[in-house]
Amino acid sequence: MNSPELPPPVPHATVHGVGTKPQSNQATDREQTVPTKRNPIGWAVSILAAVGVLLTLSLGTWQLRRAAQKEALTQHIYQKNTLPALTNTAQAATLNIADGTVPVASLVQRNVLLQGTWLSQYTVYLDNRYMGGRVGFYVVTPLQLEGGNKVVWVQRGWVARSAQDRARLPPVSTAAGIVTVQGKVVDSISKVYALGDDAVAQASTLAAAGASRIWQNLPKIVLDAPMQWLPWAVLQTHSAPAALAQAPLAAAPSAPLLPSSGLDGLLREWPAPDAGVSKHYGYAFQWLALCGLIIGLYVWFYLIAPRRKQV
Repeated sequence: MNSPELPPPVPHATVHGVGTKPQSNQATDREQTVPTKRNPIGWAVSILAAVGVLLTLSLGTWQLRRAAQKEALTQHIYQKNTLPALTNTAQAATLNIADGTVPVASLVQRNVLLQGTWLSQYTVYLDNRYMGGRVGFYVVTPLQLEGGNKVVWVQRGWVARSAQDRARLPPVSTAAGIVTVQGKVVDSISKVYALGDDAVAQASTLAAAGASRIWQNLPKIVLDAPMQWLPWAVLQTHSAPAALAQAPLAAAPSAPLLPSSGLDGLLREWPAPDAGVSKHYGYAFQWLALCGLIIGLYVWFYLIAPRRKQV
């Protein structure tokens, strides 16, 4: 007996609002109906990262600009060193550095050949100065320039101090009469940090017998009229021999000069002028590296890492 044939299945009628929609359409509707949630912590991190990048980038570029300025200053100093030495006996048609009207900035780091007389009674020993890894004194003596009443401080050199008696002054030879001093113009004598204001001393008090010559920094010495201080100082670089000291200044440039440690027993191994260019490059590297680190961490944790989790 044959079983009755079943009628074919009736296809599901598609009626508006009735039936099941495809899964893709359901997901689309769900995305449209559920509002997107914004993470406030993520926004805060993004803002902080942007501020950090802008701040570190600006600081790094500022340090690079400072380094460029210091390099230009160093180049300017080297150019000054190639110029002819200035003198204090130049004629009116040339630059006479004994004229107090010359701007100090135009004289700094210029080579000079000065003729004058040491005022050794006002010599000062600046304490706690180092050279070659040893502690000692910077010997500073005023020089009265020839042919006038102008006086300039000269940082003559370094001398070791006594290890047994710190108050004992080491012997320093100071030539009498007219001498020739070769050096460079500096804006001031070497100075170290000290509490309080700069000391002021009368010339008569400093020159008195038994007066202390050891100072931490150079005091402001009030000279007797009509002496006048020039607003700059000299860093002596060479010691002239006795023959040159008594020779006319016109012969000085071609005459031989003694090395930095001369007959006066002073060392003159002065450090080269350092404008701090390497320091600014170091700071720039640190700031720019920190900027790159902020960018790298943000890209990894907020862009790359979430995508890797979804794969």
